[in-house]
Amino acid sequence: MLTKELNETLTRVGPGTPMGELMRRYWHPVAGSAELDENPVKKVRLLSEDLVLYRDKSGTLGLMDEPCPHRRVSMEYGIPEPEGLRCPYHGWVFNHEGRCLEQPAEPWDSTFKDRVTTTSYPVQELGGLVFAYLGPQPAPLLPRFDLLVWDNVVRQVGLTLLPCNWLQCMENSLDPVHVEWLHGYYMDYVWSRKGQGQGQQFRARHKKIGFDRFEHGIVKRRVVEGNTEEDDPWRVGHPIVFPTILRVGGSGVYRFDCRVPVDDNQTLHITYSVYRPGYRCHPRSQCRSMTCRSSTATGSS
Repeated sequence: MLTKELNETLTRVGPGTPMGELMRRYWHPVAGSAELDENPVKKVRLLSEDLVLYRDKSGTLGLMDEPCPHRRVSMEYGIPEPEGLRCPYHGWVFNHEGRCLEQPAEPWDSTFKDRVTTTSYPVQELGGLVFAYLGPQPAPLLPRFDLLVWDNVVRQVGLTLLPCNWLQCMENSLDPVHVEWLHGYYMDYVWSRKGQGQGQQFRARHKKIGFDRFEHGIVKRRVVEGNTEEDDPWRVGHPIVFPTILRVGGSGVYRFDCRVPVDDNQTLHITYSVYRPGYRCHPRSQCRSMTCRSSTATGSS
């Protein structure tokens, strides 16, 4: 069991905290690219910082401190311009580097704007996600993980805000045995109450579990009844990529579960599913896999 002091050290992610400073050395997904299609400005909270993500009219992404440094109006209501985001209150414009480009009420020869900045952070787009980096410069390369860069696939992004800290979510990723009870026994109970019969996908009991360290984290392995160590759940396993990613899947359906630390008490759970056309684990009418049911709802293959 963790002590209260160690638990607080591991779960507090604000600026200046040990885990907050460590987490700021990594890129974190903060939104799906498609979210900015309908509204190019989105408020986000990451590592206990309130920020505004936007895409300006030139297509450049920016991430800045939420309040305008002038009169503290929320830039969530900002107006995208060809180069930056304009405050709706007095029209000050800030670019993706946090530099003030325009102050409409100042004299034409004023240099005041050249001395005004706002906090801004690097953002990059990859595989339908927008990633942010809040740490010291130079920023590391954004990792080109396989699911993010595969060609000829269908991608689906789901976002859920969870009322718990990031460590509670990641602890679940390292727990193999809950699968047969939560995703199996309990799920069978839920489906039976809905009159859907008894599903069998996860009913096999665990015979063996194992963990191995690798250069990016830990590989979780399992052998269930009816399988051997030659099968993928043991031979390949499920990598947990430090600090916040679990990779699962096979047979044409793969997934990242990203647990993004919003603050000390909230986590953004991003489900990033990738479908390779031509694969299907079951006839869809018979499959109770949440992945297949989700792809049916969206028309994915």
